[in-house]
Amino acid sequence: MTDELRAALDRLSSTQRQAVDWGEGAALVLAGPGVGKTTVLTARIARILDSTRTRNFRILALTFTTKAGDEMRDRVEALVPGLTDRTFIGTFHSFCAQILRQHGSHIGIRPDFGIYDQDEDRKELLREALETAAKHGESVSADDTRWLRAIDQLRSSLVSAEKTARHFRDPAAGERAARVYTIYEKALRDNNAMDFNGMILDACRLAHTVPAVAARTRQSYPYWVIDEFQDTTPAQYRLVRFFAGDTFKNIFAVADDDQIIYQWAGASYRQIAQFREHFAPGLVQLVENRRCPAPIVQAANNLISHNSDRTPGKEPLISTLPDWGPSIFLRVYATDVNEAEGVATEIAARSETERGQIAILGRTRAVLQPVLDKLKARGVPASIATRRDRFVSPQFTWLQSCLDLSLRPSDRQVFTAMASAANRTAGIELDSAILLAEAAASGSSYLEHWALAAAAAENETARSLSTLAMRLIGSRTNWQQITNEAIQFLLSTSETPDGVVSDAEEDRAAWDAAVRAIRAEKGGQPDLDELLQGMKLRPKEPPTDPSAVRLLTIHAAKGLEFDFVWLVGMAESVLPSWQSLKHDAPSSELEEERRNCFVGITRTKKLLTLSRAEQYRGYRNAPSRFLAEMNLPMPGESD
Repeated sequence: MTDELRAALDRLSSTQRQAVDWGEGAALVLAGPGVGKTTVLTARIARILDSTRTRNFRILALTFTTKAGDEMRDRVEALVPGLTDRTFIGTFHSFCAQILRQHGSHIGIRPDFGIYDQDEDRKELLREALETAAKHGESVSADDTRWLRAIDQLRSSLVSAEKTARHFRDPAAGERAARVYTIYEKALRDNNAMDFNGMILDACRLAHTVPAVAARTRQSYPYWVIDEFQDTTPAQYRLVRFFAGDTFKNIFAVADDDQIIYQWAGASYRQIAQFREHFAPGLVQLVENRRCPAPIVQAANNLISHNSDRTPGKEPLISTLPDWGPSIFLRVYATDVNEAEGVATEIAARSETERGQIAILGRTRAVLQPVLDKLKARGVPASIATRRDRFVSPQFTWLQSCLDLSLRPSDRQVFTAMASAANRTAGIELDSAILLAEAAASGSSYLEHWALAAAAAENETARSLSTLAMRLIGSRTNWQQITNEAIQFLLSTSETPDGVVSDAEEDRAAWDAAVRAIRAEKGGQPDLDELLQGMKLRPKEPPTDPSAVRLLTIHAAKGLEFDFVWLVGMAESVLPSWQSLKHDAPSSELEEERRNCFVGITRTKKLLTLSRAEQYRGYRNAPSRFLAEMNLPMPGESD
């Protein structure tokens, strides 16, 4: 056993050690906020790897974000260096991508498939497919793109096109939806592409139609770990069931039913109940909170006790930190404008060192924006955390699209994005629609035809891009060197007279971070298709400014922690939301709002400030009922 692993095990509490040492069979670990969930997960994985050094199997660890997977992998590597190549630690979608790369040919999926991660690209793909189908006599039109949302819902419920019609009360609507769904799936296959819902659906289809694939997965991965199990959607839970089969029970699920805040995406207490019913897991409860001061832990316990969708017999959190005095404060303002000004003024008075440890949380982005504006007016560095799913600079948009076209040369959507990015990078005006028509007439690939047109332009940057594109077309084996050379060139284009000022440097940081993580996830250098698939599955945010104040929605803050937290908008119809307070709203909506508040306050390591206004947008709002439910005296109340 390594010294690092031994020291980590020695630091565990008795209940944490019980979870880490869990042997065979299913386990459900109820892990509240701040109880060392990731410590337990990584120590368990490391312990199994260390104790089986001479055996040839891998551990499957499924996470809900790439960031969580990367952190878990790094921590396992620190405990047992050199053994992480015996793990797969990644998201449900990255697991599905790997399974479909390896075995998707059984159901007609090529391993180098692309991934459509943007709704506008998927909608354009469907529109073109519908227009083509209409020309061939199908009773559809481009307006039928409106069915895409319904198709997404069907796919997320693992409903195939063949079974779609029966899910509609109106037979005519069901028949039309099924027809459009079939056209959409064919368009994806023709473009050798998949979307997110389709990856889960096809992985389940593969396990169902080719049981040997699921059996091989169980043999290769005899230990499964699922992080944030409470966030599983019905489709993701069925994926687990399909691959586990009827007899496999060796699943270690870590969950907290008090942190289910993605109900709109399909997360539900029902998945936890179904897991307990089917797998009959042993129960371990981690309740020793090592993050929050005692008053915050007590407030969280008081608040969440009002919910009913909780595991029977669930124990309250226990604070392990010493009591260093008041840690919760309440600020009351006349209006939402006053609230934004008051919060900004209070934070502006903080030292620059403290600002980097401050988070302002809100139920929605709308309640955060006024605070951000006031902070910026005071010269305080701050930003609202936003997930960035694509590169924003034309340089890296061109590079990703160009690499994609080298694998899938007939993808019109990718070609259009590539041509537009090249125009912005080089300052040229090549018409992508004309180039598409010319390429079709000449029989050349889209990328090759564009490269020839760019080479003929009176523009040095365009000619350099053309050379790089032609080299990629001519060499599938040397793509890494060409890519590295392209990055160096692309970074220089924002400084040229005919180029554009862009976020290329930020995109370079995001690109490099993604490449490192994809390489670590695979345990070696990825192939081009693996790199591109991994890029599509990862966010593209650049590193955050460590000295800036961070503003986040509660959903974006989940899994994070900060020294100082401001939770703004603590008023009825704000938090909880007005939708959850409607007379016909199901009780589950108010319970989820309560869980939102629970998650928000438990991000705090030192001081929590709760703020509310008596009026929002000119309308009077009562104090949030959650303030009363916390049942704690809160010093610092002001008018």
